[in-house]
Amino acid sequence: MKRKGFNWFALIMFAVVAYFVTILVSQQVHLSHVSESQHMADKRLEAAKKENDRLKKQYEELQDVENIERIAREDLGLAKKGELPYQAAAR
Repeated sequence: MKRKGFNWFALIMFAVVAYFVTILVSQQVHLSHVSESQHMADKRLEAAKKENDRLKKQYEELQDVENIERIAREDLGLAKKGELPYQAAAR
C-alpha cells in the first residue's frame, strides 16, 4: 500500500546532492582561477629570468676595461688623452 503524502526523504536527498554539486562547481571555478594565476606567474617568472640573464651579461661586459673604453668612445664620444674624437658627418 502506497502512502500518499509528501516525500521528505526525497526532498532532503535532493537538497544534500544539490549542496554537494554547488560545492564541487565552486571548487572547480576556484581551481580554474588558481591555474590561470599560476600560468600568468610562470610567464612573469620567465620574463624576469630572461631580464636577469640579460643584465648579468651586461654586468659582465662592463667589468672588462676594453668594453668600457669602447662604450666611452662610441656611445659617449670620449677620447683618450692626445686623441681626437672622430664623428661622422650627418647626412
